[in-house]
Amino acid sequence: MRKQLLFPLILPVLVWSICCGPSEQKASGPSDKKETVEQKAPEPAKPQGQPHAVLETDKGTMVIRLLPDLAPKTVANFEKLIKSGFYLKTKFHRVMPSRMIQGGDPNTKDNDPYNDGQGNSGEMLPAEFSSRKFERGVVAMAHQEGDPNSGSSQFFVVLQRTPNWDGQYTIFGEVVEGLDVAEKISKAPLSTNPRLRNWPVENIRITFARVEYR
Repeated sequence: MRKQLLFPLILPVLVWSICCGPSEQKASGPSDKKETVEQKAPEPAKPQGQPHAVLETDKGTMVIRLLPDLAPKTVANFEKLIKSGFYLKTKFHRVMPSRMIQGGDPNTKDNDPYNDGQGNSGEMLPAEFSSRKFERGVVAMAHQEGDPNSGSSQFFVVLQRTPNWDGQYTIFGEVVEGLDVAEKISKAPLSTNPRLRNWPVENIRITFARVEYR
């Protein structure tokens, strides 16, 4: 009698183990684990060729060959500012007829001429002096008087040999196209206000800027 009573109790247990056992093994089995393989994004290709800054102005286009071998930090900063659109609508705020033009001040975007020449990008650059002479076509970084490590965004284009500037400013480029455009800008009519010395009354702005590699 005891054997007959045990059989009905054992049978449901066997049925339950057969039905439920494999499903538990499947839920926790290694075949369901998905292996994640991390893939690194490919590094962007480095530009080929020499960097050139193309500045389109109200008087025409200038092309400046940048010289990273001469002033790597200054060139890198200049490229960064161009690509960010920093120079768009900035004005050439200081000129010396047939000698020099200066631009790159963000303050020139407003209508207050008295703050022109005082602006910067918020980042100061160490001087990168070289033995390169200040000859016609040279492009250099302006800085505050007495502080050669205060260059930031303002730059100037030289239109005649100026020996007294040698070794005083960071040269970072040279105009290879459009030097006649710089000449036109340098001959713009100047203000007669003694507080606005060398300030052109005509608004001559950078209308577009880009970096090309040639």
